[in-house]
Amino acid sequence: MSKQADRARQFFKDLKKGPVAPIYFVHGEETYLLDRAVEAIVEAAAPEGTNDFNLDTFQGRSASGDSIRSAAEMLPMMSKRRLVVVRDMQEIPLSELGQLEDYFANPSPTTCLILHARTAQKKIDGRSGIIKKLKKAAEVCEFKALYENEIPAFLERQAARRGMRLSRQVIQYLVDAVGTDMAELEQSLEKIDLYVGAAPEGQGRQVEIDDVQEIIAHTRVRTVFDLTDALGARNYQQALLIMERMLLDGQSALVISHMISRHFRIVARLQDPALRSASNNDAARAVGVSPFFLKDYQRHARTFAPDELASILRQMLEVDVALKSSPVPDRVILELLFARICMKAIPQSV
Repeated sequence: MSKQADRARQFFKDLKKGPVAPIYFVHGEETYLLDRAVEAIVEAAAPEGTNDFNLDTFQGRSASGDSIRSAAEMLPMMSKRRLVVVRDMQEIPLSELGQLEDYFANPSPTTCLILHARTAQKKIDGRSGIIKKLKKAAEVCEFKALYENEIPAFLERQAARRGMRLSRQVIQYLVDAVGTDMAELEQSLEKIDLYVGAAPEGQGRQVEIDDVQEIIAHTRVRTVFDLTDALGARNYQQALLIMERMLLDGQSALVISHMISRHFRIVARLQDPALRSASNNDAARAVGVSPFFLKDYQRHARTFAPDELASILRQMLEVDVALKSSPVPDRVILELLFARICMKAIPQSV
């Protein structure tokens, strides 16, 4: 488990232990965990439930610093605590947040102010004075997007809560089809749960790839994983077909190039003699991938000689520069790269 996952888990544990802080600041790229964090804070701050008298909710774009402060300074009515929830704080100008400076220095002991910010699309300037003061005054937790190698464990855990067991193929398909957004993955598990139906009493439900392909569409359409698998098998025609589909679907040639480069860096690292004798878990941890997907990388590591991989990685640098500055169409640059990877006799110049 990564350090960021450890911190998130500890945040939820601390909420259950108490006491409730007067200010919480939860932010980050992972919207699923952000929403769970807000729900958990509300539950901890108002275990008896909320009512309209003691709950104010603000939405970033339409919120003002004065209105948030006024709501936070009000005394609770027939309850020991008020709740003020500010969602999408990243949309509030820093000048408006500045109206809360005095409140951050001396928050009301009978209010729990929850500030929520989604930073995947719009960042918050952590260097600004008001954000520094907020972080000093609040209980803070950042929820970063999970790495792809952390997703299988999340899927297994969430599926188990629904009484389902996912095959390796299903997990790979979901990561491939849906991506790493936890909210979208959770929605996919809900669809699978409804589709598979109830199991006989006392039995878990094994979910196989045929079940999932019936109901979960490829929102990524043809993915980089398919492409790297074709390149790893030196299947030039298949790689071209996948690349064409990805470009038509709006995928950036530069992103495709970067993911191919990442793939072959992992393959090259797996040729380290120290990793050849390591356990699957240790090898996967060393290269930063899930053990579920390690065999695919190991298969490609057996396909390419060390000098070939070194040549590919050098070419990836050239391709990166060419995609950023060359007048040659991106499609042509990628086609030449694929030819070099799949057909060793092709000349080695961009």
